[in-house]
Amino acid sequence: MGQNPQRTVRAVTLEQVEPDYATEFVPRPFSLTPAELGGLPATLASEPTSVRAWVRFPAVASHVYGLALAWTPRAVYVEWEDGGVHRAWVWAPAVERAAVNQSAAVPTPPRPQVNAMTVRDTQSLVELINAQLTQCGAEFVTSMAQPAGPFGAVVFGSIEGHGVRLEFFIEPATNMCAVHLFDMTAKKVLVERVTAPTFPEAIEAYPWDVAINTLDLI
Repeated sequence: MGQNPQRTVRAVTLEQVEPDYATEFVPRPFSLTPAELGGLPATLASEPTSVRAWVRFPAVASHVYGLALAWTPRAVYVEWEDGGVHRAWVWAPAVERAAVNQSAAVPTPPRPQVNAMTVRDTQSLVELINAQLTQCGAEFVTSMAQPAGPFGAVVFGSIEGHGVRLEFFIEPATNMCAVHLFDMTAKKVLVERVTAPTFPEAIEAYPWDVAINTLDLI
């Protein structure tokens, strides 16, 4: 894992997540504001880290067990379980790694079952992409796949001799799935990412013909 590139996103794109309480009134924890996050990029954890964090509520502060999903030099994006899954930004000094015996005694917050993403899933997604590329007279040939933090995966390969990579990513705040094609030679995205509720829908909506035409012009 040491050689896998760590993915970064704008911290403000990792929004607060709260359970659906319907009409029930439940105090919400505070998450740092965009101004407090300071426009910094956030590094996504290759593997979520077990932590203890102080989370502020309107009247109290709660010391929770959870997972660090991402961080900046000043803040940590933490997920914890309390009547549902919560995610919020807290100040970095309020977070510490959980001791092994502590984290083992506390259940890990359940990961969302919808749109879960692993490297193993990329094989079937590449097959769906090749079904689309066949209509353009092209084919993606896989060379290797690797995780890109807890929310995505990258598949390296080629199309007609051009080195490219497929990027699959789940927007953590919305669980929307995104896919796009990146040209390794020109170092640019061929067509901006398309998002949809599922990866098959995102793949179907992606303009593969435009991407292939752009690749041929480079």
